[in-house]
Amino acid sequence: MNRIAELEMMAVEQAETMKEQRAVNRRKFMIGLGLAGGSVGVGLTGCSERNQTPSTVLAAGPSETDILNFALNLEFLETTFYSFATQGTDLPASLIAGSGPVTGAPAAKLTFINQQITDVLNEIFFDEMSHVAALQNVLGSSQIKRPALNLAAAGQATGGNFITIARQFVDVGASAYAGGIALLTGANLATVAQILPVEGFHAGALRLLAIQQGLPFAPADGFDVPTSDPGAQVLATQGPTSAGGFFATAGTSTATASVPAGLAFTRSASQVLQIVYNVAGQTGISNGGFFPDGLNGNIKTT
Repeated sequence: MNRIAELEMMAVEQAETMKEQRAVNRRKFMIGLGLAGGSVGVGLTGCSERNQTPSTVLAAGPSETDILNFALNLEFLETTFYSFATQGTDLPASLIAGSGPVTGAPAAKLTFINQQITDVLNEIFFDEMSHVAALQNVLGSSQIKRPALNLAAAGQATGGNFITIARQFVDVGASAYAGGIALLTGANLATVAQILPVEGFHAGALRLLAIQQGLPFAPADGFDVPTSDPGAQVLATQGPTSAGGFFATAGTSTATASVPAGLAFTRSASQVLQIVYNVAGQTGISNGGFFPDGLNGNIKTT
């Protein structure tokens, strides 16, 4: 077999793997949302995939509006956090009409370690503010209002710890988008498909800054990997492992049938909520942590 034929065969195999992975991710996300019980309308708790057709499972899940509003809650948290830290004030009134109260914000605009970090964080802020506007635009009159937020749920933000906290935000947000995007269509899919890679850009930038500054690692859960320099931990032929790796992807030795090597981890709605509510491993919880009154919308319970 010549080299061209080999490459063609590899391309076909990779396409089939990606197709299977999308189906697996879709099922995983729906099952995760089922942990929310009645909070998404018709929960999947107690149902077995073995005795349901794919259409039955999908019909029992959240609407696309529910998924986008879930994302909007997370964007409100991240953008508000960046706004007070980088601009010293809240978001523009046009984005937060009818907002819940915000507590735990820095008393003034933060001073960061150097100008490069200041510039990067400012750019991320403006990106995140645009994400809020983009989701509000596609949701129209169905958009939720900003919920009550406690920005100090992970400790009071300072110029020294901001990147550590922000990295956790972006890791969780990117994996949430990766988990939900398979359930979207049309304009909703187009919007999230453009937001998701931007979140990936931000995650990479914050990881590099964390490594350069020797900042502590604050894992959200077992999906995250330390920000240590991967070159000092693993061989080039081995790839990333659970002990290290620059990106939060499944590496050669951590890959599973559901998460092939080189693909991003995904989180279900329940996994995301357990992190932002600070109730790891607990189900049936509908508020806490960064969201003292819970998320707005239909997806709000772990």
